Amino acid sequence: MRKQALWITACALLLGCSVTARAADSALRIGVPVWVGWMPWWVAQEKGLFKKNGVAVKLRNFPVQGDAVQALAGGSLDLSSVATNDILSVNAKGPKASVVLLHDESAGADMMISRGIDSPKDLKGQRIAVEVGGVSHFFLSKLLAQNGLSEKDVTVVNMTAPDAGAAFAVKAINVAVTWEPYGSQGVKAGGKVLLSSKDTPGAIVDVLGARNDVLKKRGNSVRRAIAAWFEALDYVQTHQEESFKIMAKASGVTVPEFAEMWQGVRIFTLADNKAALEPGTTAANFRGTVNEMSKFMVEQKLLGKPVPADSMVSADFLPSAK
Repeated sequence: MRKQALWITACALLLGCSVTARAADSALRIGVPVWVGWMPWWVAQEKGLFKKNGVAVKLRNFPVQGDAVQALAGGSLDLSSVATNDILSVNAKGPKASVVLLHDESAGADMMISRGIDSPKDLKGQRIAVEVGGVSHFFLSKLLAQNGLSEKDVTVVNMTAPDAGAAFAVKAINVAVTWEPYGSQGVKAGGKVLLSSKDTPGAIVDVLGARNDVLKKRGNSVRRAIAAWFEALDYVQTHQEESFKIMAKASGVTVPEFAEMWQGVRIFTLADNKAALEPGTTAANFRGTVNEMSKFMVEQKLLGKPVPADSMVSADFLPSAK
């Protein structure tokens, strides 16, 4: 009987381990690059909101956003917080991923920082560090156009957002287009904000991209994860001091620095998401942003042809409006 009991116990333990392993393997893998508007994911994890909503999630930090995009495209992530242009790139050769949530609109947290330049008109002839093909490149093109210039009037130096900020800080370059926290770090190193995304409202929208195969197989899990996101936003509102500590730590900055960064984004509410992601042609609809970005990427030869907005935008995974 002892041998039988031991055998039963061993089997139970092995089965338990197997179930645990399967549960771990089934966790949704969500990429979270370092950007102020995506930090509420860490609040959701820290406060147990994924578990509360009945979904297992594994968050993965990415210091470089492009690495998260590659991981999503390659299948080592199920979902990732990225920029609009990133999903267009993933879908360049056909539908592979969809936008299922709008996180935020940059309203000052993307910026052009400069040293020794007093006016945007003085950008002519300058070397400008920017990530070619990324959202900062699109942002740069709009800033130049607004000031009667084009890329032909400047020298574009291809650098990631962190590298652009670092190069500016060590005075290797006098103009950089980057985002927070790298922008503020450059300002502390003696620069100033020459222009920011306050000057280009609606241009930079950050999203949650999900692989279409994951949506097909695990759509309900995605819905639960998105529900946890909105609960995290509620928690940030009601417990700001605690939430800022969590998000500042994930961003690698101090709480006061994060608080300042938070002012540079407009977080999309559930109502905002429904208005933007459901089919429509209003100014609030996200499809216009997609089409403008798609056109830019074709012009820059980053896409062979436009990616139709309707092929990659879905409101089907949002929670019901409260």
